[in-house]
Amino acid sequence: MLNNLNFLYNDELLTLRLRKLYESAGFKKFRMSKFESYDFYAKNKDFLHGQRIITFSDLNGKLMALKPDVTLSIVKSADSDERQKLYYTENVYRESKDVHEFKEISQVGLEVLGNIDLYQTVEIIILAIKSLLEIDTDAILDISHMGYTEGLLDCLTDDIALRGELHKLICGKNAHDIIKLADEYMLPMNPVNTAVGLMISKNTNEESIADATTNALNSKMQNAVKEISCIYDILKKQGLEKYVRIDFSGTGDPNYYNGILMHGYVHGVPRDVLSGGRYDMLLNKMGKECTNAMGFAIYFDALDRQLHKKTANGEIVYILYNDDSDINTLLSLTEKLNREGVVCNTVTKIPDGAKGKIFRITGNNVEEEAL
Repeated sequence: MLNNLNFLYNDELLTLRLRKLYESAGFKKFRMSKFESYDFYAKNKDFLHGQRIITFSDLNGKLMALKPDVTLSIVKSADSDERQKLYYTENVYRESKDVHEFKEISQVGLEVLGNIDLYQTVEIIILAIKSLLEIDTDAILDISHMGYTEGLLDCLTDDIALRGELHKLICGKNAHDIIKLADEYMLPMNPVNTAVGLMISKNTNEESIADATTNALNSKMQNAVKEISCIYDILKKQGLEKYVRIDFSGTGDPNYYNGILMHGYVHGVPRDVLSGGRYDMLLNKMGKECTNAMGFAIYFDALDRQLHKKTANGEIVYILYNDDSDINTLLSLTEKLNREGVVCNTVTKIPDGAKGKIFRITGNNVEEEAL
């Protein structure tokens, strides 16, 4: 067995670290097939990220689909009202956020099904923060709450189409068009001003919570602020507040999420690499006895530049040999260096641009030099 992990790629190492993190917290690994009946996804398209699905016919003529989502399969498998803590390392097949094409996307994530109390909510959030820190110490987790946005929309209008437009504008932090839409439909100014105020950047999380408390216009908004405030106080006592940004303008798909929302960011990546939150409505639609659900996923496709390269911990050397080189000497040197965690490239010609050490084998003699 190897004494180190220097032969693994960074994405493989990250996966192993995350697995250790989740299993240490009592999560069990969930495994699933690469494909599922298309009917299953067709019935639950509202809960998918994108409407397009890769399909094929199996040998019996049944229409199947390459899995575009893991959470749906986890919820489908839930057969108990007891709390289930699951994590996964899977590939999904869906439209990429970055390019207009289907991609095979590696995901690592976790889900909790069952009674989600305050402790469980905080545990999931802390695991999300620790997951980001496994990627980069320069990381931040945005925390928001669907209840605040939904409560605000209740004060603005009950028109479904208009709510949808306002929801998109709040999500996009588009204060100008919110005001324009408010003038067009003569919406009440007090909640309009609250919506616009959400767009203004606050200096501290405490200021964001204070403003949200002052501008809470109904019980939905008040309850959302109380939950966020309670969670933030706990995170502060755990010394994690510097990795958190409270944002009451943050929102997600109202057909999917119904409480806490999370979006995680790391240095050098222009989009979120982690997302998740509370999604009780999916359980209700699928007729599950479990009352609550919460989780998050990490999207490895957003981390291509950081992860798709060899770990920097392993030294790389070139072993140059020819027809006159002693094979036993070559094999013995390669085995010795491998045991030391060195990545060996046995070549008959040094590649252009190669860097590192080189071992030249002439007969049974070994000469070492630097490139």
